[in-house]
Amino acid sequence: MVMMGTEFIGTIPFSYVDPHGLIRDSQGRKMSKTLGNVIDPIDTIKEFGTDALRFTLALGTASQDLNLSTERLTVNTTFTNKLWNAGKFVL
Repeated sequence: MVMMGTEFIGTIPFSYVDPHGLIRDSQGRKMSKTLGNVIDPIDTIKEFGTDALRFTLALGTASQDLNLSTERLTVNTTFTNKLWNAGKFVL
């Protein structure tokens, strides 16, 4: 993209690249609709909450692959609930 942008536009299209890892299933396989191992984010939010899903994805995909599983979401749900309660106590 950088080379095509430089060729056609005359400038570099972006100057910062953020590398990130892949979201994988609990067995380490790449999530794919054809394999049927995709976790639906809407169902995950209903079951575990938005904060737990956000925290799990932000914590795990900095620059490495993330094996997303319900066990990891359960642990992070407990952790985010403790942070929420601690924040309410401090305020």
